[in-house]
Formats: sequence, structure tokens, C-alpha cells
Amino acid sequence: MEPIRIRKAAVLGAGVMGAQIAAHLANAGFSVELFDLKSEPGAPNQIVDQAIERLKKLEPSPWPRPQYSPDCDPATTMTTLIACATAIW
Repeated sequence: MEPIRIRKAAVLGAGVMGAQIAAHLANAGFSVELFDLKSEPGAPNQIVDQAIERLKKLEPSPWPRPQYSPDCDPATTMTTLIACATAIW
């Protein structure tokens, strides 16, 4: 049996724990979709965008390898669930 090659991960929930899990997966080189509910009102990804901004301010940084931080993409469950069909959940 061949090993499974995981390249993309989806994290549901951009709270403290979910956002940091997404950061650690991004550090490990995975492409990460970080999901949360659609914001009302405002930008649809506001919750996830704010979580990513909070991660950037933490000390010690959950992104010791900053080259991977852009690979943590914000998403809402209503808009991009189809885009994560290839992710390991």
C-alpha cells in the first residue's frame, strides 16, 4: 500500500485553537483553508481574516517560518466548500 500524500488541509473554525492548528499545518508546508462562519455585516471572510491577523501578533509566533503564512487562506463554509474537495478533513 502506498502512503497517502497530504498536500492540503481544511480547518473548521477560526477560533484560538483552529487558527493555531492552521498555522502549524502551514508551517509544515501544507496548503491550508481556514473556515469559519460568514460575517454579518462586513466582508464575508472577516472572522477568518481577523484570526489570521491575531496570529501575526502572537509571541512566540506560531509562524516561525513566515514564508508559509500566506498559504493559510480564509474561507467561509458557504462560499468555498467545493474548493476543499481535495483536502484531508
